[in-house]
Amino acid sequence: MDLISSLQDKLDEKKIVIMDGGTGAEVSSRGVTIYPQLSWSANANITHPQLVQDIHQDYILAGSEIIITNTFSTSRATLAKDGLSEETAAINKQSVKLAMDARKNCKAEETVVIAGSISAFEPKAHPEITPSYEEALEDYREQVQILAEEGVDLIVLEMFSRTTDLKAAIAAAEETDLPIWVGLSCESHDGQIYLGLVGRHGGETISDAVAVSFSPNVKAFFIMHSPPEVTAEALQELKGYTALPIGAYAHGGGIRGEGQSLTDADPQKYLEYAREWVECGATIIGGCCGTTPEHIKVLTTSNIRHANG
Repeated sequence: MDLISSLQDKLDEKKIVIMDGGTGAEVSSRGVTIYPQLSWSANANITHPQLVQDIHQDYILAGSEIIITNTFSTSRATLAKDGLSEETAAINKQSVKLAMDARKNCKAEETVVIAGSISAFEPKAHPEITPSYEEALEDYREQVQILAEEGVDLIVLEMFSRTTDLKAAIAAAEETDLPIWVGLSCESHDGQIYLGLVGRHGGETISDAVAVSFSPNVKAFFIMHSPPEVTAEALQELKGYTALPIGAYAHGGGIRGEGQSLTDADPQKYLEYAREWVECGATIIGGCCGTTPEHIKVLTTSNIRHANG
């Protein structure tokens, strides 16, 4: 049985699957300066490849069943902000290679899934600004084809807070015929959950996102890169709109300053949040910015995997 079939069987049986935690923020915490307003941790794939590989390996050794490539900010449009657009192919190829090498070094080629990350189109942190669908589609097509050709097992869409670029990302990812997991970022405003980031939203909701994610290749939905305290409420809403597996990987802290590391949530506190998310129906649990291999180890060594029997 191949990796994806085995993973899908676990999800169909409502078993809990543990993903990795934050990669970009972990790059920062290990001494490499990253710039959230530019291309985040993209350049580390080239300048500090061993460090990126070590992070993947540490997550696998902590018990992660899925690791995500360090490609959150490696589309051509995002790399252009850092003057790296001509390195688009090299950076994306290197990222997949580092994840694969980590999996091989851990002798986990038959147990660990590699997910290729693509994220919200520019401007990422402004859900109130609607991007061009055509520009987003072109950008995603290039990146997702590279990820697929290099051998990722599935495509994970991360930090989407607008339906325009979400539709474009799904359309591009469909062309690879790989499974697609959809990650939505949410915030609470005046008692209402919206797709949103850093205090901003464009008036769109979780139901709007699910409505445009009608591809048969879409196999799961997430609430991710959202405040831990909002994630449970968002999951409750999400499960009312889809029968597909749902998951959660929240961010664990806030950036102290540009180029600085993040303040981490306590791993035991994060475990408490994760238990709440499982009670809300989540069967895929991981971490985003501010979570570390220690957070994942606390999850995998707890009894959370047995929460559904």
